[in-house]
Amino acid sequence: MSDSADIIEDLQSRLVFQEDAIDHLNKTVAEQASQIDILQQQVKYLHGQIKQISEQQSETGTAEIPPHY
Repeated sequence: MSDSADIIEDLQSRLVFQEDAIDHLNKTVAEQASQIDILQQQVKYLHGQIKQISEQQSETGTAEIPPHY
């Protein structure tokens, strides 16, 4: 019977460890999802800025020649 009790105790400790690891992973995934949302918003904003600058340059026709020319 002692072996059964040891096995059950070992399984219980493993379960607690796994639950802790899963909680930690869930928190990490939630943080990463939040960071991804922020980055997507920034990329969308920058894309809009680039598009706006490009349109302004094409309207005025004053595209600057890069300094190496």
